[in-house]
Parts: sequence; structure tokens; C-alpha cells
Amino acid sequence: MKRFSLKNRLLFAAGGCCVVLILITGFTVQRYMQDYLRSELVTKLTLSLDELLSRLEVQPPTLDSANRYIPFDIMPISSLSEPRFNQPYSGLYWQIQTDNKVLKRSRSLWEKKLTFSHLNNEFGLDDFVTDGPTGKALMVLQQKVKLPDSEMFFWVSVAQESSSLALALQGVNRSLLIGLGLLALAVMLLILLQLTWGLRPLTTLRKELAEIENGDKAHFQHHYPQEIDPLVKDINRLLDHHQQLLEKARTNAGNMAHALKTPLSIMQNELALPQPPQRPLLQQQLQQMRQHIEYHLSSSQIAAKQLLGAKCSPHQQCRSAVSAFSRLYASRNIAVELTFDEALTVAVDGRDFDEMAGNLIENAYKWATSRIVISAVVVDGLLQMTIADDGPGMSDADCQLVLDRGQRLDEQTPGHGLGLNIAAEMARMYQGKLVLQRASLGGLAAQLALPLRNRL
Repeated sequence: MKRFSLKNRLLFAAGGCCVVLILITGFTVQRYMQDYLRSELVTKLTLSLDELLSRLEVQPPTLDSANRYIPFDIMPISSLSEPRFNQPYSGLYWQIQTDNKVLKRSRSLWEKKLTFSHLNNEFGLDDFVTDGPTGKALMVLQQKVKLPDSEMFFWVSVAQESSSLALALQGVNRSLLIGLGLLALAVMLLILLQLTWGLRPLTTLRKELAEIENGDKAHFQHHYPQEIDPLVKDINRLLDHHQQLLEKARTNAGNMAHALKTPLSIMQNELALPQPPQRPLLQQQLQQMRQHIEYHLSSSQIAAKQLLGAKCSPHQQCRSAVSAFSRLYASRNIAVELTFDEALTVAVDGRDFDEMAGNLIENAYKWATSRIVISAVVVDGLLQMTIADDGPGMSDADCQLVLDRGQRLDEQTPGHGLGLNIAAEMARMYQGKLVLQRASLGGLAAQLALPLRNRL
């Protein structure tokens, strides 16, 4: 099953949110416009009702000259300012009535009258919807009126067909739908452009990866945003590591074959002689072969390390090593100072750091007179740790010589002369280095540079 791309996922998510927000906006605006148009209609009817009430003249009940009773009535009302009240079935009407009799009505009602299911029993304004004389819905505004010094009540109603409101609302909805549709289209287009521009580094990353797979490039070379730049750097480190693995494997195979060739030839010639082979000579050649095999096995173990994700605390590792060697060399009474930040972390496996630092600290213990200082500074993303002693030290030429495989300046001290060389090889595998120089204490200063652990 084919999965959605990251771009499509973001596009669908953003599009879904956009659609939901636009629907909510459309519904809200529609309700607001509906309430607004209805409020405008009520305001217009209120003005007509006020005008009608201002022109209203009431004839109270009385007796004529013949003592006949003349009931309560409404005097004829002059024409209102709105001409549609005089046009038959114009959609705008007024009516004055008691609870059981229509007293006056507008000419627009012609021969019909407005029928209400209920009358407003309060003296305030009441608005409701009912059917009009033509069967269309009417918006009615009604007020109850009481005659002065009388218990008589009558109701004044002004009504207008709400179809005009519906038509206006339909026009608003149509314009709103078109506007929101165009807005949604524009927003989706902008989101698409934003995603295309924002994800362009990933497209570039994929192209570079294809070029690396085809052998056109060895590393990622473009500058990437800070969100993926650490990933690109780690991949470049991994590529370097694998390239070093290949080169190291070829070099180790060639070196081991070349290193074992001479001892094997000597042993073969010695065994081919008629007299018994010389035991010391064979032991010497076997010792050389063992040194070569030990060295190349150590190098292979170093090369096989997975560098990504490795980390350790130099202060903690050095403190453990010092604790062990202080017991081993307790009779020497050597003072050791650790003078660097405990929070520093390097991108090195703890066992490898123990191998490197342990060789250097042990070497310092062997040659120090009374004092060892272990310090560290950070320079260009590297932790430069210096292990200095106050021993006899060595010349610059000897400093370079002891870093070569199997070279020893003191043949009386136990070992094969591989410790410093292996430490230097390990440092190089971690993109660091080991430098030996004269210390300010008078002895040797071993400066081990290793990469700091990145903190994202």
C-alpha cells in the first residue's frame, strides 16, 4: 500500500483545517447577516408603526343628538409616507383591531384582513411571523394600545412579507459562498506554495542522496535548515565512517599480509635447514607475528565501532582511571589534578575513551616524578584534553617516533609499544588526534583532541 507523502499529509491536514475554519466562518457570517437583515426589517417596521401611532385619532364612545349610543371607533387615517401601504397586496400592511373586531386596515390589504393566532398581551412591542393575505409569510410588529381614562384596548400591527428578507439573505449567501470559495482556493494555493518552498530542502536532500548512491558525490554538500542540518552532519559522519571502514579493511589486509610475509619466510627457511631450528630466532619471529596480529585485530575492532550515538563523560572516565592507577602505583605517591568541567561530554564510546585515556594516564604514571595534571579546553567543537607529567619528557623527534607502531624508547618497561599508536588510531577514527609535546611541568604532555557531543 502506497503511503501519502509528507507534502500530501501536510496539504490534506492544512486543507482540512482550512475547510473547517471556512465553514465555521461562513455559518457565523450567515447567522450574523440573517440577524442583521431581520433587525433592519424590524427597525423599518418600527418606524412605520411609530408613524401610524402618531397619526392615530380615536373617537371615544358617545351619544348622538337622538341619544343613540355611538361605540368606540378610529378616525380615518391619512396616507403614510410609505406608498406601498396604498398598493393592493404590495406586501406591506397595517391593521388596527380590538380583540374581536378589525377597526381599520391599510388599502394594501384590499378586502382581506390580517389574522393572528394570538395577540400581544403586553404593552411592549412583539414581533412574530404569520401568513399574509397572499399566502406568503409576514414579519409582524404588533403593539397593544390603551385609551386614556378608559379600559378599552386595541392592537396596532404593521407587517411586511419576509420574502424580501429571504431574497436578500439568498443574495448574501450566494456572494458569501463565492467569496469564501475563492478565499479557500487562494489559501490552498498559498499553502501549496508554502509547503513546496518549505519542503524544498528535503527534495534537495533526496537528489543528493541519489547522487551519492550513484557515486557522483561522497558527501552531502548543500547547506540545509537548522532542523535537518544535524541529521545531514550525522549522515556525513556515517558515510565517512563507512568509507574509513573500507579503506581500513583494505589497508589492514595488505599490512597484515606484508607484515607476516617476512617472519613466515624466515621461519620457513629456518625449518628447511638440515640442522635443528634455532629456538630464540623462532620465538622472535613468533613474537613479531603476534604483535602484528594484535595490532591489526585492535585496529579492526576500532574500525568496527559504531560512532553515531556514542558518548561519555571524560571527567568521570578519567577519575575512574586515576583511581585504578593510584592504587597500582601507590608506592610512587604521585599527586593527580583533574582541572576541567564535569559536564563536558564527548562523542566517543566509553570503552574506547578508557583505552585512549588509560594508555596516556598509565604512561604518565610510569614516568612522572611526583605530579600529573589532567586539564581540558574546548576549541572549535573539540575537547582538547592534556595529560601532563613532571617526568623526564622526551624530544620532539622522540614524540613523533613513539606514535609509530611498535616503537619503544624504553625496552625495559613491559609492553609491546602499541598503546600510544592504538590511542592515536582511535583518535583519528573519531575525527580527533593525539599530539605529544613538551609539558610546562617539564615532562611529557599528551594532548588528546576529541569531538564534543552535539546538543540539539
